[in-house]
Amino acid sequence: MGQIMSISKVKPGMELAEDVMNHNKSILVKKGFKLTDRIIEMLFNKYNVKEVVIKIVHNQAPKNFSKKETNLSSQHYAKNKLAFLDSTDHLEMIKKEIEKVGKLMIETNFVRHSIKVEKIFMKAIQQEQIIELLLKLRVISNNGKENLHRYIKTSLLATATGINLNLDEDNLLLLARASLVYDIGNCIIDQNLLNNNSLLPKNDKKKLEEHVIAGFQILQHKFPKEICLPAYQHHERFDGSGYPNGLENDQLHLFSRIIGIVDVYTALSSNRPHRSAYPTNEVIEFLLGSGDVLFEYKIIVEFLSIINIYVAGSFVLLNNGDIGIVSEINGNPLGKPKVKLLYDKEWRNLNGKEVDLSRNPLYFIKKVID
Repeated sequence: MGQIMSISKVKPGMELAEDVMNHNKSILVKKGFKLTDRIIEMLFNKYNVKEVVIKIVHNQAPKNFSKKETNLSSQHYAKNKLAFLDSTDHLEMIKKEIEKVGKLMIETNFVRHSIKVEKIFMKAIQQEQIIELLLKLRVISNNGKENLHRYIKTSLLATATGINLNLDEDNLLLLARASLVYDIGNCIIDQNLLNNNSLLPKNDKKKLEEHVIAGFQILQHKFPKEICLPAYQHHERFDGSGYPNGLENDQLHLFSRIIGIVDVYTALSSNRPHRSAYPTNEVIEFLLGSGDVLFEYKIIVEFLSIINIYVAGSFVLLNNGDIGIVSEINGNPLGKPKVKLLYDKEWRNLNGKEVDLSRNPLYFIKKVID
């Protein structure tokens, strides 16, 4: 079984699923050959080969790292003088913070299956190695507190999505842990790049993309593949347009597909150094529009169905300028609750008239009013 791949996306070590031939049908490179830099360059420059058929390797992960590469994380920690991170006191401190934030998030009723999600999450953070990594993320990052909270939210959302997908408890536990540490590679990335508030030049963007390889390197000797692969694959996309290997959907681990969606949702709905958070309705529209292009549509729908986007009692602004209060969540998965209208855009009293947004497609919530 093979995948047609542009020669520009081919990486050394990939195996040919079919012979590569020239225009005269003579074999240039035989099926089964593992490509090298020199052969890739020859095919592209000398023989003008545009595409090759690569053998699909499910759950593909980076192989044969050098000793220098696998020591990236320890070098970085030593450089930043973070030896104190092994302190039992600091581990206990961060664990309590994670427990507290996780419980507070669940208590806001922002996610469905809350009882089971809390049970899985609390069990997930009993593993000391997970807490050690989260402590490093918390301390090294310039926005450590905000990022830690985002990873907690990602874990809760990913776990609830896994419940919707009927994963058993063992896999839910692995998914909860994987979605806490999938971005651990950011520990070795220049924090000035991570927090840059402008468009990055190509070279700097390439450096940022290296965090997926670094993350896998940090995790590979401590955790099973279910936890390691999402760190490496969460920026791959359904259509093969992602990085680092341009893998397509059926080549990705299920956890990578779930976390990739949740990661984008939490990123777009959070404030970042270079922009404010996008309105929830815009994030939802983006995800739905990317179905079976960037992400698997089935998982998008299951993910959106577990989010309680709006809480009853929230004041909201509608797209037509009306102001109201969410009166009923309505069991609707896509942010279409019932709203009691209070005022129109001219501040005229609307006397609490109730409108069901799921039955009025022209109206939607533009933002929550604090």
